[in-house]
Amino acid sequence: MPKNKLIINAAICDARNVKEETLANYENITINSAVILITPESKNLLHSYGVALNCSDVVELDKDSDVDIMIQNGRFVISASDPGGKKVYLMVNGALEIEPGAEKALERFVGIYVNGMVIYPESLSSYLGSLKVNGSIETYPDDAILLKNTFVVDRTFIKRCKNARYFARKRVVILDNSLDIAEMVNRGVRFLTKNAVIAESLVDAALQLFDDTTGIVTVPDGCSFVNGSSELSRALLIKYGPKLFINGDLMIDLKAADLLEKIEYLHVTGTVRIPKSLEESFCKIDAHYGNLMFVRGKCIIDKVSLKIDRRMLDQNGDGITVIDCVNVSIDEDVPPELILERVEFKDCVNINCFPGQRSAVEEVSEDVVNINDSGRGIKGILSAIIPNLGDLSDSKIINASSYTL
Repeated sequence: MPKNKLIINAAICDARNVKEETLANYENITINSAVILITPESKNLLHSYGVALNCSDVVELDKDSDVDIMIQNGRFVISASDPGGKKVYLMVNGALEIEPGAEKALERFVGIYVNGMVIYPESLSSYLGSLKVNGSIETYPDDAILLKNTFVVDRTFIKRCKNARYFARKRVVILDNSLDIAEMVNRGVRFLTKNAVIAESLVDAALQLFDDTTGIVTVPDGCSFVNGSSELSRALLIKYGPKLFINGDLMIDLKAADLLEKIEYLHVTGTVRIPKSLEESFCKIDAHYGNLMFVRGKCIIDKVSLKIDRRMLDQNGDGITVIDCVNVSIDEDVPPELILERVEFKDCVNINCFPGQRSAVEEVSEDVVNINDSGRGIKGILSAIIPNLGDLSDSKIINASSYTL
């Protein structure tokens, strides 16, 4: 009887202390990870057993080094006041901010891996040789004060501001007509940012606060700033009014058709998603947007797992558009004709269907990574996207954020 296969799917795999008897228990071993920690001894052992490594970063440490693993999700800050301590390998899934004066604090990190964005003062670049980033890196002048990525100027800021440069990675927003722009100018405030959103009546005075390289967006007086993706609704208009600057995406559903005529001004930095039947009404609006996407009646966005059955499609006669979802499964009783009539897939990762449904799924799919027609759920998906796995019935699969082999 053949030995089992071992498949490890982990953000970090710690293979520093792997034992030969562990490796000998399996016919073959595959490690899929962003980072694997090894020693010279464990590296030789993995090689001798033919372990397949699919890793973005291989970190080799001394056998006797005592290093902890730290995984942080969301925003993580390394500051000058951070205490020293045990050596650490850090993984951040989100945003890493390194504050000025953090040179000493950085010494405890034997490596840093970031899935997302890193921002730090320019002078710290020489201290970050072990930094690996799957995303973006942003630096700012050491003499600048760091603000939020999108910073909205209010009265409190004007009372506290000083003769300094302020850095906002994405944009600065100045929309309140009651703000004393002259006070900021007189105090010597300068904003370093890519874009500025400024009310029309404040533009002339506010231009002195920005460099010539800053992109200026002028909006009508009385425009409200909405920081984040939104859906057009009565509640949105009651809270923010009929003039909207939306920093994100906007979803307009069929049930919001009567609200379109109430909008006086609309600026959307991302994508406007709207049913095709509302195109004519939408085109009458004073609207500015990054992208316009026509969708079916109902939009389902950003789901890790989604199941589409006959009941869901029967309840949504205008159809559904599935966007940015990870694993989508279609029940076997959904006929191909209904998929063609009522479903669209955009920017999804895995769609699991049955053989008779595949051609219909392909026809209504745009930018889908994988379509698996085995009808076997996640095992079928894994067989399709990980080469040479073969039959997974004799495999041990481990899914973890951090795993010690």
